[in-house]
Amino acid sequence: MTDKPAMTDKSRMPIRTLTVGRRRGLVLLVGVCSIAFFIADVATPTCLQEAFPAMLAIGVVTAQLTIICVWGTLVRGTFWIRLPWTLLLLVVSWCGFAWGITLEKGYPNTESMLAAAALWTFGFITSFVPLKIAALCFRWQIVHDTEVNPNAGRNFNYAIRDIMIGTLLLAMTMGIGRGMLTGEDISVARALHASGLDSPEPLFAITLYGMVSLLVKLPCIWIALGEKAEKIRSRIGVWVVYCFLLTLFEIGLLLSVLGDPGSESIAIFGGMILSHQLMGAIMLAVCCTLRGLGYRLERSRSPQAERRSDATTAAARLESV
Repeated sequence: MTDKPAMTDKSRMPIRTLTVGRRRGLVLLVGVCSIAFFIADVATPTCLQEAFPAMLAIGVVTAQLTIICVWGTLVRGTFWIRLPWTLLLLVVSWCGFAWGITLEKGYPNTESMLAAAALWTFGFITSFVPLKIAALCFRWQIVHDTEVNPNAGRNFNYAIRDIMIGTLLLAMTMGIGRGMLTGEDISVARALHASGLDSPEPLFAITLYGMVSLLVKLPCIWIALGEKAEKIRSRIGVWVVYCFLLTLFEIGLLLSVLGDPGSESIAIFGGMILSHQLMGAIMLAVCCTLRGLGYRLERSRSPQAERRSDATTAAARLESV
């Protein structure tokens, strides 16, 4: 009787140590991603002068937006708590790009900033909506190995405070972003015109790139967080070939619809191939790091199944009593 509590305390110590280590690793991962992506946002305007580095920069930004959307849609928790924080990350990313435009040109260029805002929003929607649909229809969620009951320890007062803080920071960041623009007329129509989304050819090219990017990135999430550990390397090899063939299909479709871009075709199409490979590599690196911290992708049980499980557990407890 006297030895049992001591054994229980000893058995709990490794769990506590792993929890602290996981939190430190998660904070480190978030910090590295935040700093690296913000630097990439600021540096992106300087890469847009030539086709090849521009495509690589677009790949990094697309991967960043997808990681933000993955956190906003697939991580277990209340969606409405994470939504303002997700939008906050989106606005901060745009602010970094707008700051980069100001540093590169020496003055705030309204047309370029509005074009970036429209493209950021378009990229966010094309990533966020499919991931949210997958989370709702297929009940995908990213959970930690030690999580047992998703409702355990939920504090609604903390949830409301979280929403309020996220909304406040979002409003402040949007105010800062608005202050970075000049006092000229700003409208949705002007932003769409600056980004090219109001013209059929740029809209087709951007939409096709977004669709192919989504088909490239979704398998990365499953490979890193859903597959068995021994199959990850082989699946990555298959994904590299799959990504290359998918990009070739995209290039062929662009050529058939829009025609040959001319002297920069090699730079554009070569950059496009590496762009998809780069964004997939970033997704795999981040998701594999999460897997190393104990996270995994799984399908949650339906509410009816959870209720049946709770009823079975309660009945078993009554029988034992």
